[in-house]
Amino acid sequence: MNGRYGDTMVDEDKLFNLLGNETRRMILRMLSSGPCYTTEIAEKLNVGQKAINEHMRLLQEAGLVDLYVQKQSRGSPRKYFKINKSVRLEFFIGPYRFDTSLAKLFDGDFKKLFLEFPQLKEFEEKVKKSRHIREISKLSLVFDSLNEEHAKITQAKDYIEHKMDQVRQQCISVCDQLGLDDTEKRIVLEIVSAGGVVSTKQLAERLNIGEDRAISVLSVLEDKGILLTQ
Repeated sequence: MNGRYGDTMVDEDKLFNLLGNETRRMILRMLSSGPCYTTEIAEKLNVGQKAINEHMRLLQEAGLVDLYVQKQSRGSPRKYFKINKSVRLEFFIGPYRFDTSLAKLFDGDFKKLFLEFPQLKEFEEKVKKSRHIREISKLSLVFDSLNEEHAKITQAKDYIEHKMDQVRQQCISVCDQLGLDDTEKRIVLEIVSAGGVVSTKQLAERLNIGEDRAISVLSVLEDKGILLTQ
């Protein structure tokens, strides 16, 4: 899958590989506390500046960090790096599913969201009021209430994921009863998981088979009356 990050299309597999490097994760952890310049990063991580420059180039290409130049009262201007925007990167591993997702945190129209989840309106008001709070202890209480709601939503999401796995398992059971081979089962499961509509190109990419092979298997499944192709 691909995720859009800012104006850059990010290949999620490449992004996982990128973040598999410990130094790059440490750099992002540093930048999560605020912008840093390259010499500062190199010194704190005890890594050569040439290596840091290469890490920053890769992080920039992935759209994870931005570069800006800031004038100094003395000496040459400094190049600072900062994290671009907040994103959520997830992967799911299960008996019948391997999936990755990359998404920006929600920054659209909240009206529809509040209609579906009216309890969230309360948190919107709390956060608005927190802009005028100057006491750390009170800000901690606001954050704690948001954290509790986040935990509830995560638990609900886990429950839905569990139910989706049960439906996938039932799909495999039906495929076994129909006497489908492994490739046929994988294709049927992928189509069911996609909500019933998926292109042959997407099937080929997700299942790591040739597109011609995917078309051939779909034709067999259509002849058996299991699927309808468009």
